[in-house]
Amino acid sequence: MEAFSFHSPRQVFIGKGEVERIPEILLRECPKRGRILVLTDQGVVASGGPQRIVNRIATEGFTVELVDSVPREPYSKDVDELSAQLRDKGFEFIVGVGGGSVLDTAKLLSILLSKKTETVGTLLEKGVPARGIPTLMVPTTAGTGSEATPNAIVALRDKQLKVGIVSPFLVPSYVVLDPDTTVGLPPALTASTGLDALCHLLECYISKKANPFSDLLALEGMRLVFSSLRKAFTDGSDLEARYTMLLASFYGGLCIASSSTTAVHALSYPLGGAYRIPHGVANAMLLVPVMEFNRDSVVEKLTEAAVRIGIRQGPGDSDLSVSFLRSLSNLVQDLKIPSRLGEFGIQKTVIPELTERALQVTRLLSNNPKLMGREEIQSIYERIL
Repeated sequence: MEAFSFHSPRQVFIGKGEVERIPEILLRECPKRGRILVLTDQGVVASGGPQRIVNRIATEGFTVELVDSVPREPYSKDVDELSAQLRDKGFEFIVGVGGGSVLDTAKLLSILLSKKTETVGTLLEKGVPARGIPTLMVPTTAGTGSEATPNAIVALRDKQLKVGIVSPFLVPSYVVLDPDTTVGLPPALTASTGLDALCHLLECYISKKANPFSDLLALEGMRLVFSSLRKAFTDGSDLEARYTMLLASFYGGLCIASSSTTAVHALSYPLGGAYRIPHGVANAMLLVPVMEFNRDSVVEKLTEAAVRIGIRQGPGDSDLSVSFLRSLSNLVQDLKIPSRLGEFGIQKTVIPELTERALQVTRLLSNNPKLMGREEIQSIYERIL
């Protein structure tokens, strides 16, 4: 009976070929055919997809500018510099085409370009004042679910930490989920982004903020990931698997919009902020250790998840929650995720520093179902060293 709420995009288009709807949406929103920003990164632009979108929009009489300079895991300064470059161009609409970094940057630019005195630092200090330029998101990875969330994640160079800016004003106006846009994603990125989606679903499911809406989506989303992620990893041209993973990722974003991630993300942020470990990889490395730490507080929920996914109790497993964690560990291993922090140059001497930074992420640690303090965090980092 506890109250909960959620935000969601105004309209979502799902299916093969739905990316072709973008000009139609823009004509509805900008009948005077104003200036459109298509934002992406150099990796995605190499696929040719963003340019095809630009060409389709331009044929309807819009003035379109393609910007592909969003860095991977951007710092706040990167977003501020991009905002300064684009500030006076009079964009009426932003189309984000890419993974989480692109989509989060598009969200922030929607505010920064409409409120010309704002910086990312101002948004962190004072919050997001109002809705900005309308946005349309086209995810090219099935991972972050950023297209459905009120969150924008950015790294702070001085603190060597990632932080989240959270506001309903950041929720995109439109979303297009088209499996064609994810077909070129390499296996390693398919794996790490897919496991990022699974983190969102599972963390939101066991979070202290979990609710009937997030539970419904989380259970179905986890079922979809377990049924399709290996297929998408093994055969990147499997459109059905790509479609299913896009849905799972979107469900994960909707879960974040009504519940919250927990300790996996809290411990992941210092790894990304200080050592630039890709977000999905850091989350995947931490997923099993954190969930094993939490298990005795969420046995019933993990058991329900195992039943929904179709996991059977293994020989020697005390209950289905243990079998669930075993299946989770097998999935991470099958997807060839790096298993040790040492592979990224992290040594034992920096574990106390990482621990202190993780402790700062109280927004997420407070939602973990089991209290996690300094000793527990340090032990988890040391386990994967």
